[in-house]
Amino acid sequence: MLHRGVRTVKKSIRSGMWAAAGALALLGCGDGDHLSGSSAQVPGGGLSGGPLADTLTVFAVDADSGKPLPSATVRLGAGAQAHIVGQTSNSGRLTVPGIAGEPQFVTVTAPGYAAASWGLISAAVATIPLEVMDAVPGMADVILTMPGWDAMPDPPEGKVRMARFAFSRPSGLAALEATADGPLPECRESSLARSTCSMKLTVPADATTVMAVIAEGDDAGTAEASDDVFTMTGIGIVTNLKLRAWATSTATVTLLDPTQTAHATIAQHGPSSDIFQEVVGVPGITLDQQLLLFPPLGSPSSTFLVPTARGAFADLKLWAVGTAGNGTASDWSRSYERGVPAPLDSGTPLTLSTSGFLGLPTVSELAPARYTVSSNTALNRLELTTPDGQELNALLFPPQTEFEIPAGVLAGHPTDVSIEAFDWEFDPHSFEFQDLIGRTPRIAYAQAEPLAR
Repeated sequence: MLHRGVRTVKKSIRSGMWAAAGALALLGCGDGDHLSGSSAQVPGGGLSGGPLADTLTVFAVDADSGKPLPSATVRLGAGAQAHIVGQTSNSGRLTVPGIAGEPQFVTVTAPGYAAASWGLISAAVATIPLEVMDAVPGMADVILTMPGWDAMPDPPEGKVRMARFAFSRPSGLAALEATADGPLPECRESSLARSTCSMKLTVPADATTVMAVIAEGDDAGTAEASDDVFTMTGIGIVTNLKLRAWATSTATVTLLDPTQTAHATIAQHGPSSDIFQEVVGVPGITLDQQLLLFPPLGSPSSTFLVPTARGAFADLKLWAVGTAGNGTASDWSRSYERGVPAPLDSGTPLTLSTSGFLGLPTVSELAPARYTVSSNTALNRLELTTPDGQELNALLFPPQTEFEIPAGVLAGHPTDVSIEAFDWEFDPHSFEFQDLIGRTPRIAYAQAEPLAR
């Protein structure tokens, strides 16, 4: 990635905005526009249509469904130079003439959605996905029972058996960026205190799978998960969940027979940053078009059990996910190997490998509503939230290192600012937003210091 000084980038942004402000006396066109093949929208969001010339076409779509968003407001420019150029038609499209080939800073807003800013766009067509403000589809309670838990042999003397649970999510950025923060739900027993395993788990209502990772080891006599030393001994799983938001369901967790599981080892390469206190390798699975990351076992682990690719798991794909962090959601870096076929039988061990970790990106406030970002990667995303719940997601294309909130987008000053850095090179004239999910090999996340006023 090429780095340029803040002043240079600021001048580049401003010159583009000034050109746009002078040239865009005409507002965008509506439904009467005729699209060529090169002007078609990108499913899920992205850039297309070749290099930007004198016309920019903007599509606004729902980030989850891909459906067009009519009457979405489109702004060009950043900060005080931002100005409204029109609203999208029933097809979610707005065509803006008079661009003169200048890279554009584009912001799209729609009622009920988080605002989205993309810049600097140098492609002829930009399909910008907007996320629903209430991105969580409601929570659901599921009462889980695990027949056979209490029939297992006693744990070795002085050792503890536990089952720790995790749930699946749609394979989006939220699933990739999820981190385990706070106590994990679990069943626990020792040779001196046997019990059944039944609990109520609160999960997003769109989760379709719940997994129980069963392990034996030493909990160091504390309630803290960070000092646990466990070895995975089994898998329990329930699939095809059909949950309803704010309702309670019941489900039975099935223990997989040892012949239905295989050993997988995660190898991690490259140094991590000095700030990281722990490195935990956690595998994941893609099942029913959702992603499920195994819950961590506490101490750094490298060997796990995974389902074999048979029966209900015939289409299962494995992930190697290496996470480096400080045990909280505030600073972490993650490395992926995705889409690995699962072994066909329990006697076939598998080695998964991840690369080194990214250094943490940084974001700081230069002035009210203006931020500078720094990272050693190709693509960054800022997320800003105001105290009253307004949101703005900004996708910053290189070499942009400065971001200024477009006037009129957020009514309040953001007090929650975070940045994700994606280690992925892209074509500035042809880019698919889903590539951040499907191709990004590494992500690093950092939360800015509280920005209270």
